[in-house]
Amino acid sequence: MVTIGLEEFQLARNALKGKILHTPLLPFPFLKTQQGHPIYLKAENLQPSGSFKIRGATFCISKLPPETTQVVAYSTGNHAQAVALAARQYGRKATIVMSPETLAFKIAATQALGAEVVIVPASERKKYAEELAASTGAYLIPPFDHPDIITGQGTIGLEIIEAVVPAAIVVPLGGGGLIAGIAAAVKQLYPSVKLIGVEPELENDGWRSFHSGTLATMAGPSNSVADAVKIPCLGELTFPLIRDYVDDVITVSEIATIAATKMLLESAHLVAEPSGALALAGALFYPFSGSPDKPVVCILSGGNTTLSLLSKL
Repeated sequence: MVTIGLEEFQLARNALKGKILHTPLLPFPFLKTQQGHPIYLKAENLQPSGSFKIRGATFCISKLPPETTQVVAYSTGNHAQAVALAARQYGRKATIVMSPETLAFKIAATQALGAEVVIVPASERKKYAEELAASTGAYLIPPFDHPDIITGQGTIGLEIIEAVVPAAIVVPLGGGGLIAGIAAAVKQLYPSVKLIGVEPELENDGWRSFHSGTLATMAGPSNSVADAVKIPCLGELTFPLIRDYVDDVITVSEIATIAATKMLLESAHLVAEPSGALALAGALFYPFSGSPDKPVVCILSGGNTTLSLLSKL
């Protein structure tokens, strides 16, 4: 299992200064958990790339030697935009491998950030990116299963703990890089803080993996509105960290996800894509324990959506 110490998380935090936004931790007005815990939102949707992914991508590229002038990534959207922006900040050429079903505005945003986009079938995306990196000498930046990606995402945990020691932190779950990083960082400082992962019911590979202790895989992508977490399975690096540091993984319905997305827009005045609203959807019904004086923090992981898409929910 990969081991990431607190000094590595702090190194990542220092590397990210001036490159990303230290996102606000916002109290959700008039809303509490069923047990009475105040709800705070860690607003990663406000990042310049629109999601938390900029953290891992930036830290990863910051560690590359000067002679590595090209990077390659494969993504359905949020990681693509993050790598494109981070590469531009460090003067690297970025090539992003995407697939035809990727939302058009995410492809356009990736190109607008200066990356070259190559479209291949989803089943070939990872292999094509690996072969492209090998043939060009570019550095391959995976979307979640990489130590530097996990470490970069974990800096969110440090920022939360500096502001408040919550009863729990609730995190959307896709490939596992976000929750693995946050959990590994927070649990080394405050083991009592609960870490809860949230998946759509239709994308429940992480839930099955966590509760069975064996890595489970989706047979194929579902029709979930939470497109950013449609990942076949947890990573070889993220799964052991999740087993060791995460307290629970739950699933939420499509109805709950859509309701949370609308609630964030209408009551908190924050734009979230459905995947970004998963943590709030889970927190609203989870049976938290402990003193209700301590808040529950929900990671609002991304806001890469459009008015047209939100209006169809």
